[in-house]
Amino acid sequence: MLSDAEMDHLKTLARLELAPAETEALKTDLNKLLTYFDRLSELGTEGVEELARPVVLSNVFREDTVQGSLGQQGAVSVAVESENGFFRVPRTVEGGE
Repeated sequence: MLSDAEMDHLKTLARLELAPAETEALKTDLNKLLTYFDRLSELGTEGVEELARPVVLSNVFREDTVQGSLGQQGAVSVAVESENGFFRVPRTVEGGE
């Protein structure tokens, strides 16, 4: 079961701002899930054949080979706005100039 401190930690990690009632509701739901997972872990699965998968499992890694890069002009050519060969973006920090 999740403690209040663990719930606060999860909210911080997920960057959630919840009202106390919302926090309690989420904590209750998460505790139900954890209880269900605990029950599932008690099941004996030895000798149970794996079910068919909807996708084929295969190694998706490719050889790491050197390829040509896009280059500055190519990258900037798709920019919404550019200036003097650089991306132009909205100011996010006040002050400066």
